[in-house]
Amino acid sequence: MDKIASNLDSVQQNKKTSVYLQTSKDIYVSGEDLWFNAFVLDAQLFTPSSLDKTVYIKLQNDSDSTIWKEMYPIKNGISSGHVYLPLTLPDGNYLLKAYTAHSFSNSSYFYAIAPIRIVKELKSINIGQKINETNQTQNGKIQFNLFPEGGDLVTGLVNHVAFKAVNAQGNPMDIFGTLLKNGAPLVDFNTSHAGMGRFTFFLERNATYQIKLNNSDSVYALPNVSTAGILMHLTKNEQDTLVFKVLSNQVLDKKRIFLRLQVRGIVQAIATATLTDSIEIRIPVKNSLQGIAEATIFDDSLRPLAERLVYLHPEQQLSIGVENVSQVYPVKGKVSIKVKTTGPTDQSLPSVISLRVFDQLFYDSSDVNDIVSHYLLSTQLRGSVYNPSYYFDTTKHNRIENLDILLTTQGWRRYTWNEEHLSNAKSSNNSTLSDSLSGSANAARNGKKEKFPLTLMLFNYNRSNTQISATDNTGRFYLTPENLSIAPRIFIKYFSENDYHVTVDDPFKAIVKAENNYKPQCVISRKMIDTDNSLLFDASNLLQYGKVLETVTIVGKGRGYNDRYLGYLDSIAKYEGNTDYVGSCGWLNCPACNSGKKPVEGVTYSELIEPKRSQVSSHPFSFKTDEMRKVVYHYPKYTEEELLKKFKMTVTKGYYNTREFYEPNYDIQKSDEIDQRNTLLWKPQIFTDENGEATVTFFCSDITSRFVGFIEGVSENGLLGFQKIAFSVRK
Repeated sequence: MDKIASNLDSVQQNKKTSVYLQTSKDIYVSGEDLWFNAFVLDAQLFTPSSLDKTVYIKLQNDSDSTIWKEMYPIKNGISSGHVYLPLTLPDGNYLLKAYTAHSFSNSSYFYAIAPIRIVKELKSINIGQKINETNQTQNGKIQFNLFPEGGDLVTGLVNHVAFKAVNAQGNPMDIFGTLLKNGAPLVDFNTSHAGMGRFTFFLERNATYQIKLNNSDSVYALPNVSTAGILMHLTKNEQDTLVFKVLSNQVLDKKRIFLRLQVRGIVQAIATATLTDSIEIRIPVKNSLQGIAEATIFDDSLRPLAERLVYLHPEQQLSIGVENVSQVYPVKGKVSIKVKTTGPTDQSLPSVISLRVFDQLFYDSSDVNDIVSHYLLSTQLRGSVYNPSYYFDTTKHNRIENLDILLTTQGWRRYTWNEEHLSNAKSSNNSTLSDSLSGSANAARNGKKEKFPLTLMLFNYNRSNTQISATDNTGRFYLTPENLSIAPRIFIKYFSENDYHVTVDDPFKAIVKAENNYKPQCVISRKMIDTDNSLLFDASNLLQYGKVLETVTIVGKGRGYNDRYLGYLDSIAKYEGNTDYVGSCGWLNCPACNSGKKPVEGVTYSELIEPKRSQVSSHPFSFKTDEMRKVVYHYPKYTEEELLKKFKMTVTKGYYNTREFYEPNYDIQKSDEIDQRNTLLWKPQIFTDENGEATVTFFCSDITSRFVGFIEGVSENGLLGFQKIAFSVRK
């Protein structure tokens, strides 16, 4: 029993995080700001994690070209920020990706994805598109698979079998079928939900079995049948107890078996028994973690014999109650929402939640995943789950039974936290990402003796935020999260009489390399097809949004720098080591004056040329035409690279700047201007108090439409919750 438990010990020592990514809305117009927030939770307990300090955000198009890549800080398990969507972005589907050090490594590639759609013009948005729950079209061959409970079909026993039917595109299909025994009908069955269902039959050793679907001529064979084996069947799943019936067709053989129950790599219980023909095993689960549990039967050689996924405590959710939401608000009207977070027994639970409210015109009807289904289902199973949020919607009839069918169709070793996953985690301790950025200093000239450690000064453009660091004895150094918080653009200056090349590694190159070498498992925050009411839009709503300014061109003269500090360095470089002067006589570098003021850029001066210049020592002096010249004076021109090299510096990226989401206050701010905000509110972090309560206030815009809002969050003890609101704005 100790050995069976120890197989999961590496998870306890190798902590992981799991990321959930959420955007302020689902559809954007080119030129808008995309606001996002990311929950970074402990991958096992689902509590906000303090392990990760940096989240790496990428925006990619369909061809995997990177549109945006920046780093953002994580505080107490939550990160938020914005991404600017250029006006030049074409219509299309894009992916916003989030990576952290403990969710993305050489041994485990997990990251979160939020699919978004970008349009150049609002008229590109489809109006009132209705998508059905399942594909009722029966054209084409049905992909039909059977999943015996426990893993295998065994002769001489009653077998419980789940099935799944999809079309060529992978969408579920409603089917009805018949199990044939020796060509004669034995059991009729049909789908229960999303192309899935189950049936039971006694499997005789010498009989022939086939499946016939939808009165078609096509037949499907049964999967491999074991003539000597065991079955496990879940007979009861209650809040405090699981009951399994284990059966063997080898009655004369006594077999020592072990049953281990684990949730996300944490052992919940282990039982042992001697099996002859059948035995009932009861497992207490009152204090077990919520979510998918893996029940595995081992023999005394620690070989897995059967496996079953079970969902524990579906009743344990964070309840998010909402009060004071009216059905209709006036334009620029004030909305004040009271939110209360409670647990399964209505106890108050302090929690951190997010709230976004936007015009339903920008709502994607395929958005059916939320923080609850993301963490409790989508991240736990391999492959995609059709409409995962269905299984957590308390208004859905038979959702718990259908959830159990879903888990049965996952089959053998389809769970995230099994031995294979853990073996991969043990095989490598190298991380692809870190919360810090690594850098190095190398001698600029070959053969020049390197002198380490080097003292480094890190600062922002006006040196209002300065920090000191140093390389180690090999020239390596690290920019910590504290260093990255200095500014979005960080200057690094080294102090040495020698010249060095100072470079900082790009973490996004490591991400691309890892993704190219391996196939990561991404977790899409929103995916699949909506099953419920599609939102119908009035096309006239589009007319409320004004034209977007397509192009802004700025024309200027002269050379400039995007960074103010580089402009400052350029000014210093113009004078440092520059011996040119204008004498009191007005001549450039007059030898008789021998000193004077600095010349002015672009001004024309007279200047003596050699050998006449060397012959003049005092005023007045005579000269011929060929002994002087007129020059338009220009200071030296430096590239950014030349400036940084001249001042023994380099520049790198820090955390991207935090901007404030605009929220007008029409109680104190009176305006006759048209307010065309389609996103009324984006609050990535709202903390409910000790009573689980928080009040959120915001104002509507002048857009008259139906607005939708989504509240998602996590309690301090790891319970997850989701709530949806809706209201209309009218004149």
